[in-house]
Amino acid sequence: MSDLRPYQVQAIDESISALETNRSALVVMPTGTGKTVVFASIAKRMRARGRVLVLAHREELINQASTKIQQWAGLSTGIEMGESTCSFPIGRPDVVIASVQSLSRPARLAAYGADAFGLIIVDEAHHATAATYRAILDWFTPARVLGVTATPDRADGEAMGQVFESVAYVYEIGDAIRDGYLVPIKQKQVVVDSMDFSRVRRTAGDLNEGDLEQIMLEEGNLHAVAKPTLDFSGSRRTLVFATTVAHAQNLEAVLNRYRPGSSRSVDGGMDRASRARTLQDFAEGRFQFLVNCMLLTEGFDMPSIACVSMARPTSSRALYAQMVGRGTRLDEGKSDLLVLDFAGNSGKHRLVSALDILEGDLDARVRAAAAALAKDGIPVLDAIEAAREQVAAEDERRRVDAADARRRGIVAQVSARVVEIDAWEFVGFSVAAARSNGVEPTDRQLGMLERNGIPSNDLDRAQCSALIDRLVRRRDAGLCTFKQAKQLAKFGLPTDVPFTQASAWIGAIAENGWRVPAHLTTPTPERA
Repeated sequence: MSDLRPYQVQAIDESISALETNRSALVVMPTGTGKTVVFASIAKRMRARGRVLVLAHREELINQASTKIQQWAGLSTGIEMGESTCSFPIGRPDVVIASVQSLSRPARLAAYGADAFGLIIVDEAHHATAATYRAILDWFTPARVLGVTATPDRADGEAMGQVFESVAYVYEIGDAIRDGYLVPIKQKQVVVDSMDFSRVRRTAGDLNEGDLEQIMLEEGNLHAVAKPTLDFSGSRRTLVFATTVAHAQNLEAVLNRYRPGSSRSVDGGMDRASRARTLQDFAEGRFQFLVNCMLLTEGFDMPSIACVSMARPTSSRALYAQMVGRGTRLDEGKSDLLVLDFAGNSGKHRLVSALDILEGDLDARVRAAAAALAKDGIPVLDAIEAAREQVAAEDERRRVDAADARRRGIVAQVSARVVEIDAWEFVGFSVAAARSNGVEPTDRQLGMLERNGIPSNDLDRAQCSALIDRLVRRRDAGLCTFKQAKQLAKFGLPTDVPFTQASAWIGAIAENGWRVPAHLTTPTPERA
């Protein structure tokens, strides 16, 4: 385990722990972070519980899994694909690596007992909701199931929860970049006005390929993709994703018109030897631009790729992540990955960019600010962090400005309405008319005046008695208190009103944020 990275050790431990209490669990790790190494190590630790079955849907993935399991786990492997089989009594390797297309056939499954495996590992597990995968998992019901994927979200909306009961471990692409296990991503958006996707239909959760092909095959749009790809890529080894085979072939031709011999294309219709030779020449630097139509999204590892040209616009985060993942691996002399996005009139469609795969659902303001910063060549993760700080600073400025405005308004309002109420005028009796005896007031008198909010400075016992007498008369008459009158005066309202009306007015003002409601601006109070 010493050669494993810390996050890989954690993924292994948490996966085994999850399978102790669940039949199935999912591990999410980005392309280039060693998913195969992780599940090879899990296979080794769980081999004592039974043989292991690995499911994959491409020959490249099957061969990679076989090699890694032998190297990292020291387990014997066999392949169930085409004419090759590992069913008893022909062979009993520790790990059977099977093509889903082959093993899902009823006759092929019947050659294995339902308890043939203790653990099933599903590589590229976002495909596991398909009927072929489900047929295999349903056959081997006693086995635990571990899914491994870089892209758990599916464009067609099918929920991964149909197959996997729990998520054992998640390691995001942004985390891997921050930890130094993948290269930073730089994004360059090229706006092409002639690309109008507004009328493109949607199929299985993404843009319809036939509709896209018509747009991308237009001569002007071919050049609008080829020329910026040449200009911005510099000397970077570049992988170009096209919409269809015809688009890939035409884009190859246009690139070669600008720079003869710089581009080749590959597609599923090529024979295996020709495709392998083309990929080898690309790896050896015999040409710079490799154009493909969805052929190299999974199971294609070439760390030297330093530029990905997205000539296949998509609204699928999963697909975009697969394409970008071809260029995020570390390599000697490689400092970052340049992603070229081509945008036009997207209409109702929201096209995915590098911002979406690094941080997921970004606030609209953060996304817009990050996109603007990324145009200046700032690595996308740095642009997102800077955008968050920028938006947070804007929000704080707005909050402070709003608070200041409210404070200024309150001060202005109160300043304009502060009215000093004389206690003697309030009770309808002047201090001069009150009898004075020069004797100190009693504590009881002072306490009552204080409770009523009336200052008692310089008053003697006789004056206090006269003032209290008048207050009692107001109370018995049902009129408002001195405290109520002071509140009403601040808001320019009459003070000689009944207690109940004063209470209602003050309550209405409080509920209105201590502003006078419109219906009280010209009151006609009832007098007691």
